[in-house]
Amino acid sequence: MGYQTKPKSKVIKFPYQPQNRQKLFHYTTTDPKYMADEILYGGAAGGGKSAAIVGDAFKNAVKYEGINILVLRRTLGELEGSIILKMLEWYPREICKYNSSKHVWEINIPGRAVSRIWCGYCEQENDVYRYQGKEFEIIYIDEATHFTYTQFKYLKSRNRTANQKAIADGLRPHMKLTTNPGGVGHVWVKKRFIDIGEWEQSHDIQELDDEDQPVTDRKGQPVTTRRIFIPAKLSDNQYIDSDYENKLLTMEDKLRRQLLDGDWDALEGQFFSEFSRAIHVVEPIDIPTDWKRFRMMDEGYNDPFVCLWAALDREGNCYIYREFIKSRLLSSEQATKTNELTYNEKISYSVGDTSFWNKGKADGKSPFEVFAELGIPMMQATKERVNGWKRVREWLHVFDDTDPVTGETYKNARLKIFKNCKGLIEALPAMIIDDHNPEDIEDHTLDHAPDALRYGLMSRPSPTKPLDKNIDTSPEARVRRNIAKQAKPNKGARAV
Repeated sequence: MGYQTKPKSKVIKFPYQPQNRQKLFHYTTTDPKYMADEILYGGAAGGGKSAAIVGDAFKNAVKYEGINILVLRRTLGELEGSIILKMLEWYPREICKYNSSKHVWEINIPGRAVSRIWCGYCEQENDVYRYQGKEFEIIYIDEATHFTYTQFKYLKSRNRTANQKAIADGLRPHMKLTTNPGGVGHVWVKKRFIDIGEWEQSHDIQELDDEDQPVTDRKGQPVTTRRIFIPAKLSDNQYIDSDYENKLLTMEDKLRRQLLDGDWDALEGQFFSEFSRAIHVVEPIDIPTDWKRFRMMDEGYNDPFVCLWAALDREGNCYIYREFIKSRLLSSEQATKTNELTYNEKISYSVGDTSFWNKGKADGKSPFEVFAELGIPMMQATKERVNGWKRVREWLHVFDDTDPVTGETYKNARLKIFKNCKGLIEALPAMIIDDHNPEDIEDHTLDHAPDALRYGLMSRPSPTKPLDKNIDTSPEARVRRNIAKQAKPNKGARAV
């Protein structure tokens, strides 16, 4: 690849020849067919993702004068060992100067404003504030699943421009991400890019707020972002050594599926490997009035307050049928909203995190007392984490069941979650095994709904095995069979 810096000047050689998938990654800046505001290029290991970032950043720094580009990895060591190392190898010194103390490249073409490529990292959650007040026309995030969604959202706020020359030349601010499946950000990356529609095609997606409500502008119009996913596989990279595939073939199943196949349904270290949307998530139904109902709650203010509503049928199957998850609500507001959403339902009991009993510094009143005054008494949760997660696993356990009418065998579980409980459904497959304690969950921004579920299920006995029974033709039995049949077309479905 070569670049001519100005008319009649010599052509500067750049030692990067993009392969087909990498070309698509580059086209997303200029080709209307692939152009997007957010681009994800990724999947399998060895697909040439880091090389694509290094080449793309240089191409854009040369094409659009005076712009600022940010290239990120999660840690400084990863940044220096991959991105910066390749930049030092490839970037032509005739026009590129590197400041090793500030980790910034200056692309200085005579007669033009200097463009800069800033190399950064976000090892800690708050490291994103290193870029507060800064403006970057293009942001690259290498290994995006190593970043949390909170970090991504803040970095997105830095993606803007006041460079009129670049705008006139056709540049629109955008973010380009590369990654393999797995890591702390696996779920948000999959949700934001993989599950939105056909791959290698741009999609206009309406933005949602923290409560999954559509975001609109000041005129009431939907706020949309154009996104595209470009899959990468090891076979796309003709330069990788021939033995690398064999090395990946020897890895543990989930890791192999992630790195070799680019499989986004394989999550390394997934704590609740039993969880399957096909089996555990069901369409909402009208719950019979005689089913026992109870609530489970996780206390929080900056962390979200969570309330889950559950119902038990006569066989002891548990249905999570409603959820409320929201931050920055006072205890009185939490209790009021809980009452509003409960309507006139008869609730047998509520179980809450022990922090509900912590006295407030201002008035000496605990959240428990506030809830009780507003008609929501509660019992303290059993906070044993290891035994609590075992109890959740028992309820998630998948077993072979038989339709008493047709005799058909299918997969079933004692815990069902209505599909409107999006927060819990997103959180359960995102929980990762703690490296220091394999029987516990690693801290995660989404762990509050699973915590509430743990409190609720610890208030119940362990689920019993289904009993052989005669055909029940009652309305309740028909409801149970209709719910169970939702899983039948998905026999053998993997946990996702």
